[in-house]
Amino acid sequence: MTISTPLAAGTALGRPIDLSSAWNATDADVAQRFHPLYRQALGRLPAGDVVLRGLPFRLGQPGGGARWILIGDQLTLDLRPTKARDPGRGPGFLVIAHFSDSWREPTGDRPDGTPVGWVLPAGEPLARYELLATVQARQAVQVLEVRRRFEIADGIIGWGFLPFAAVGHHSDAVLDWRGPFARQTAGRYAPAGHAGPLTTLPGTWAAGQSGAVDYVPTAEDDATLWLHAIPIEAGDPPDALRITSLGGGRPGTAVVIAGLTFFDGAADPLLARPRRQFLVSGAGSELPAVDLGLPVRWQPLQAPAGAAEAGRPAGWGTPASVASVSAVLDVAAAGDARLAFGDWQVRLADLAAEHPVGGAQSAGPAPRAPISIRELPRPAIRVAVRVASGGRPVPARVRFVAGDGRYLPPLGHRDEVNPGIFEDTGAGLILGADTFAYVGGEFAIDLPLGPVHAEVVKGFEHRPVRTTIEVGQDTTDLAIDLERVIDLDRDGWRTSDSHVHFLAPSTALLQAAAEDLTFVHLLATQLGDHYINVPDLAWGSQRDPSGRHAVIVGTENRQNVLGHLALLGANPPVQPLASGGAPEGRIGQAVSELLADWAIACRAAGGLVVGAHFPLPYAEIAADIVAGLIDAVELQCFAPGLDNPSILEWYRYLNCGYRLPLVGGTDKMSAEVPVGAVRTYARLDRSAPPSFDAWATAIRAGRTFVTSGPVLELAVDGAEPGTVVSLPASGGQLEVTARARAAQPVIDALELVVNGRVVARQEAHGSGPSLELATTLEITSGSWIAARSFSGHEIQSAFLTSMAAHTSPVYVEVRDRPLFSTSDAQAILPVIDGTVRWLEAVAVIEDPESRARMAAR
Repeated sequence: MTISTPLAAGTALGRPIDLSSAWNATDADVAQRFHPLYRQALGRLPAGDVVLRGLPFRLGQPGGGARWILIGDQLTLDLRPTKARDPGRGPGFLVIAHFSDSWREPTGDRPDGTPVGWVLPAGEPLARYELLATVQARQAVQVLEVRRRFEIADGIIGWGFLPFAAVGHHSDAVLDWRGPFARQTAGRYAPAGHAGPLTTLPGTWAAGQSGAVDYVPTAEDDATLWLHAIPIEAGDPPDALRITSLGGGRPGTAVVIAGLTFFDGAADPLLARPRRQFLVSGAGSELPAVDLGLPVRWQPLQAPAGAAEAGRPAGWGTPASVASVSAVLDVAAAGDARLAFGDWQVRLADLAAEHPVGGAQSAGPAPRAPISIRELPRPAIRVAVRVASGGRPVPARVRFVAGDGRYLPPLGHRDEVNPGIFEDTGAGLILGADTFAYVGGEFAIDLPLGPVHAEVVKGFEHRPVRTTIEVGQDTTDLAIDLERVIDLDRDGWRTSDSHVHFLAPSTALLQAAAEDLTFVHLLATQLGDHYINVPDLAWGSQRDPSGRHAVIVGTENRQNVLGHLALLGANPPVQPLASGGAPEGRIGQAVSELLADWAIACRAAGGLVVGAHFPLPYAEIAADIVAGLIDAVELQCFAPGLDNPSILEWYRYLNCGYRLPLVGGTDKMSAEVPVGAVRTYARLDRSAPPSFDAWATAIRAGRTFVTSGPVLELAVDGAEPGTVVSLPASGGQLEVTARARAAQPVIDALELVVNGRVVARQEAHGSGPSLELATTLEITSGSWIAARSFSGHEIQSAFLTSMAAHTSPVYVEVRDRPLFSTSDAQAILPVIDGTVRWLEAVAVIEDPESRARMAAR
């Protein structure tokens, strides 16, 4: 059905009433009667022909003339000149835009402790509105008592005093969490002793995350027109409205009417229906217009649910696609609202899921495709979910998707997660096109009727669950059991993510448990003038109730040219967190510390020194490895061919004889990176408790492998990674075995590497859950031996990583024939020389003595 009135002019069911002949008060007249705070607010109220919450009103214009109806003695407004309603429509509603003065004592003052904005006393009768109608030649009277904070409220209200039977003239407005964000402005402080904010709290980005504008209160003490809809009980609209003041002229009881409008619909135009979702195709990407409501969100669907599941690992994301076949439209609107896509308009009532038609389609001219729209079932079935492993509830990462493709978040979680750096640090995660939520072992979720697809994942040793649930009216509970198919914990292996930012320690702890990590290293750091997680350095480290998972707060100490270090477990923590200028330090800040200074301080404080996201920034880290100040280097992601620069540069140092263990850290800074997407497995001394000290000892010893999926085992004549195997000058043969296993089929190949060269390879026939190889190696000079596995599958993280793995080396000493690569050394030396040159010639350093000390280091 098409209507001719543009939605921008309000609903076609509204008939504004011209009150110009009844206006009896100017702004100055109202200001004289009302509390003085209203004087400036009156001029900022709506004026002229306006649409308020989709309803057309004809208001007076400011400028000195009368534009208000100030209720004094009894007053009767003639409503008959209003344009007649269309035949066939019901009696409808009379909607009044009005507001009252703030209550005052007979002296005209507010008592101490009750500022303007506190709407008191609630329920005080202020006016009587009587609708006069002629019914079968007899006058019918419909009486409404207008009470403070019920049918009307003070024009200026504070937080917590919204009325019970009226709504403000401001329609809800959407804030986009993507921005742009206005420059932060100053707020107004509330007087001491007031429980609620009496002003708009200043804010920019954070306010946008709510998704909604809050109009009460404002820093400028703006006034509000309060709209109240009176259902017309007579068979026809009333002929007149008789208004009587009940305040007796007492200060603070004055009432002002700004405008009236008839609404000829069947449902209260001020009563919004619950938020609804519609599946739309063929409409482009622009939000449609809605007359009696608000188009809240337009969210493209990248693919129907289940379409991209075949052949990909469960739980680690679907590649994002720019193409979308349809979109989900969220609408909050009244029962008689209409929606318009350009010239095509449709009543939302005709789109109800229970409506016989069940949707609508435009008849657009060719070649333009028609627009189709249908309502999606509301997630209205409350389901209690229990995720368990070994018979007990366990935290996990979950994804529920309706059959139509909508992501369904657990209660308390966002359905559209903000992926910006340092922006959404809660319990949501985006992997490519997929959204997940971190949950405890038991949680609640609202699901729609019909099929719902679920994915549940818990690290790399549990087999993920991918299932479809048919939700019915009697669905109340859902149990999901996870099976641990690999258990390295029994052999002393403990997992860690050495590099996580921005999370609260408690949130990091939940995510550690959900991803099955023993340790998460939460690193405080400096970003120019901003400091992150620094207060957590005091006592942020903590364990979960089971004792299986721990968050350890450390620091990432950074210099833009020299490099970054993850300093783990140092007590006290190593400060300052940045050396030199932006973006790590403040603009113009001098270089005050070298990485070497931080490394020495960290070791003195019992900490572990890790080259963060090795080797970048690539400068002093080279000298500090040579100087023996680096305990391990960190791998952030795997390239599909395991030929990313971080691995190749690590090989250089190994080839020069430096025994340098490998650790895995995600550098998580946003909701697009899961903790532990790349992680370290370290084998602890079985006689030691799983503490930081025991873990750090295992790292220093090199008993590690790094993975984004598989677990790796390497034995060289029975020796594990980190071990030194000694051979005579003549060399010898070594028996080497390697095995890769995974909780789902992601392994494509397994290789042995000696001094950076592949010496053995085993390939799978398609991706499989395991591979093994065994070979005999002839070793004639100093060597290092490592195993690595390949995968064509990827974790769809912001730091995209192949689901591969790599062990730290087993080292082989051959008497009188040490390992040393001249070509690799020649590639490393210029980096060290360049670092010295930068310190001597370019770096901003406080004094010549400091410059000389740093260059000499």
